[in-house]
Amino acid sequence: MIWHIFKKDVRLLWWLAAAVAAMHVAELALLLALPRFPFNRELGKLMEMLGLGGLLGVGFLVTALVHQDAIPGVRQDWLVRPVLRRDLLLAKLLFVVLLVQFPILFADFLELALSRFPLSSSLAAAATRSLALLLLVDVPFLAFAAMTKNLLEAISGGVLMFFLIAILDVLLNSGHGRGALHPTFGTGVEWMTECALLLTLLIGSCVLLNLQFFRRRTRISRIGMGALTFLGAFSTMMPWQPAFAIEKAMSPAPGSASQIAVNFSPSLGRLKRDASFPAFDMREDSVPLFLPMRISGLPVDSALQADRAQVRVIEADGRVDRVDTLDLSVRRDGTADADRSAYHTLAVPGEVYERVKNQPVRLEIDDSLTLFQLSSSQAFPIVSPEQAVAGIGRCDSQINRAETAVQIRCTRAGRRPDCVTAYLEHVPSGLRNPERFACDPDYSPFFAFDLTHDALARFGGNLPFRDPNGLAKYPVDGSKLKEARAVVRVYQPLEHFDRRLEIPEIRLSDWGAEQQ
Repeated sequence: MIWHIFKKDVRLLWWLAAAVAAMHVAELALLLALPRFPFNRELGKLMEMLGLGGLLGVGFLVTALVHQDAIPGVRQDWLVRPVLRRDLLLAKLLFVVLLVQFPILFADFLELALSRFPLSSSLAAAATRSLALLLLVDVPFLAFAAMTKNLLEAISGGVLMFFLIAILDVLLNSGHGRGALHPTFGTGVEWMTECALLLTLLIGSCVLLNLQFFRRRTRISRIGMGALTFLGAFSTMMPWQPAFAIEKAMSPAPGSASQIAVNFSPSLGRLKRDASFPAFDMREDSVPLFLPMRISGLPVDSALQADRAQVRVIEADGRVDRVDTLDLSVRRDGTADADRSAYHTLAVPGEVYERVKNQPVRLEIDDSLTLFQLSSSQAFPIVSPEQAVAGIGRCDSQINRAETAVQIRCTRAGRRPDCVTAYLEHVPSGLRNPERFACDPDYSPFFAFDLTHDALARFGGNLPFRDPNGLAKYPVDGSKLKEARAVVRVYQPLEHFDRRLEIPEIRLSDWGAEQQ
């Protein structure tokens, strides 16, 4: 009976399944044809619309599939025959796998193969994304559609859920900020929150499918869908300490960071900040402070990155204020000095800063850190066609139109590198321009995936060699580009660990940046 129901659904919905598959193929064809230099904003907007339309198309297709044999009501053909409810559910799942997800998997695999990536990594990346779509999109849509009689009910219920999620998001984050209730967001351990949400949706959807297909308890299922929405929202509020504790236990090389020490070093003086210093994304009423730190014990060719820090300002009367942190990173290249200096960037709320800026306070910093080790260092010509770069992906580069920087664009099957350093080097003299260090880690043990677009990771950056304002001078300037090359160094995580720092007495006003 499963096969008969499946064939009936195929005869009725093949045109809609073909339209959804065509939308995904069109999006991937556009992604393949999209030029890297320069980026076309109009085509980029079209790509975003196709990505969103593809997900909505999958939702409509799954909803139409379930409504061929609607569950609510007592006048359905599958009840009169009767048809085993197990067979009905399995037939719908078979349709989803073969006519919804398989075309997406094949299109992703074809795109990666045409991009000249190895077949094994192409298949793994495409299968991971397809599985994620099945669990995060298709199964929840199956459960939701099973509680509605027709498309009008489905649309009305979808609008209601959208407003419920929006209101819940506003209520939960009002007065706290997203970082307070969602501490893992934007960090390398965010994958744990995503897995918690995935498990919540998957288990909840399976329970709802059981209630509808085997018991037809529509009212209870609709109440359960509302409860699942709340559970999904709360599952994203994973506390930082247990999440990072799990990550520490999964460290690839435990003990690698045992010799690393982080200490406050006021002898380094205040940070000197000029007009080229990058701006920070922080609240408007916050005051940036820069604490000089001495990091010792770094291994050869390594990098250190703070994933998150919990900072407490303790006033003389015992009052405790919590402070946000923005950045702490440092690198040791080759056999350079193992002791490195860096500035720990804090964003102190304006109200707190004005109250205690000239008073001695106690500072407690609990840093959650990750040690990275150099895993690949590759060089290629500045102006070069796309080529395979070991350990990185497929990259090409060119000089931008303003002739101020070298643009590098790379693609990779699955996930992009966690941390990358890039610089321009003059081969005959060995002169180097200042390094550009980018670290956006993802410590997930699984392949990364993009639900909206495809299974291909895209990354890159610009390496300047000329300042149009004439303020900065680069060792490798335009006159040396013909004999220069771009060097890209990739780092992989070794160990996740904690360090606690206590500063018994400090005045916050002493550690603002000096303007040059």
